[in-house]
Amino acid sequence: MRSAISQINSLTGNGGVCVLLLRIGMNTGSPTPYFGDLLRSWRTERQLSQSELALTVETPSRHISFLETGRSKPSRDMVFRLSAALQVPLRDRNLLLRAAGLADAYAVHDITSSEMSTIHGAVIRLMTAHDPYPSFAIDRSWNIVDMNASAQFLVGQLIGVAASSAEARLNILDLAFDPHGLRPHIENWDDFARQTVQRLHREALGPSDLRNAMDRIKQHPDLPDRWWNFDVKYTPNPVFPICLNISGTQLELFSVIASIAMPTNALAQELRVETFFPVDEEAEALLLSLNSDRQ
Repeated sequence: MRSAISQINSLTGNGGVCVLLLRIGMNTGSPTPYFGDLLRSWRTERQLSQSELALTVETPSRHISFLETGRSKPSRDMVFRLSAALQVPLRDRNLLLRAAGLADAYAVHDITSSEMSTIHGAVIRLMTAHDPYPSFAIDRSWNIVDMNASAQFLVGQLIGVAASSAEARLNILDLAFDPHGLRPHIENWDDFARQTVQRLHREALGPSDLRNAMDRIKQHPDLPDRWWNFDVKYTPNPVFPICLNISGTQLELFSVIASIAMPTNALAQELRVETFFPVDEEAEALLLSLNSDRQ
């Protein structure tokens, strides 16, 4: 449990960008070659050729080549067009703009800041309304930003009361894969874990985010090597089920993920609310019974 609980992350302390900076290397002489490295990294991640990307943004493929080699410097409009074509998250669009010597375009605020108070309040109301079913607010790195009373109680029942505190920003991936965390309590562990890994592959929030999360959870024991390759033929179950063992009784849940549409705020774009529902009447009765115990 200690190794799982130790994975506490601050919301804005995103290690992914730092990993990408270290991997590519900051070029202090001119921002343009650094922009080219970033652009090439995103294009490779999206599996697009220079010609395909050029066609999408309506520019000659030679211009894409010049941008990647540093022979050309992108305009602000071109950075926006490239970011949209490559589906780059807002936080990373700021990084592309800075690499091109341009100012940020998207706000990044902490969830507790006054600028985010409306969004934070809406998320809390959404999760509170979902009680007595568990609900989690998760950022793009799968850090738990907040959770409702049912989720706190459920996590506390499985791995200890200390870990259920909403103030302890745990990482749901670390909790799920840690053999001292939730992993021993997940009855359909192999299927759940495989779906989670493939979900990570498909989300591809950014080259560094994905690599950082994958490398971290791969350190846990007894995980098959085949999971870490992107399986294009693998089709995850659309309801993404999880079967928990609570004191010898099985609780089957599936999750629904909601996101917030706010195109000028990076944190709001990244924030997801994952709500869990019982798969049948038996699971619902068990969940209601468990929650009655917390009263």
